[in-house]
Amino acid sequence: MRNIQHVPAAFIALAIVTSLSGCGHTRSTVAFVNVAVLQSTWPKFINYQNQLQANLNAIQSSKLSQADKQRELLQLNQQSARWQIEVTSDVKAAVKQIAADKHYSLVVTRQGIAYGGDDITSDVQAALHIAPSSPAAQ
Repeated sequence: MRNIQHVPAAFIALAIVTSLSGCGHTRSTVAFVNVAVLQSTWPKFINYQNQLQANLNAIQSSKLSQADKQRELLQLNQQSARWQIEVTSDVKAAVKQIAADKHYSLVVTRQGIAYGGDDITSDVQAALHIAPSSPAAQ
């Protein structure tokens, strides 16, 4: 009778050891997004970046007075800030939806993580309608 009482405890112990040893595949609750990949593959981001650079070059090479150039640069900085807020909002919305759908409790940038987590960059690219990047871009 004494041996029968120890059997359930042994099964419970075995189940705990098995679950902690990694024999059962569990998903991470942490995910990451590689922002550099998004920046290099997202046409919206690339277009905004190119437009800002073109406008900056035009201002710098213009025959405007220094005061007018300063005013134009201020407007360009304000436009840059608006576009940054827009693309950041788009990415955050996509990440938030993916995190909810896949039950992640935390999503960080690839640049901010030292180890672990699931890479959801391709999911974010799909949500933002970005063509998948080549392996060399990552």
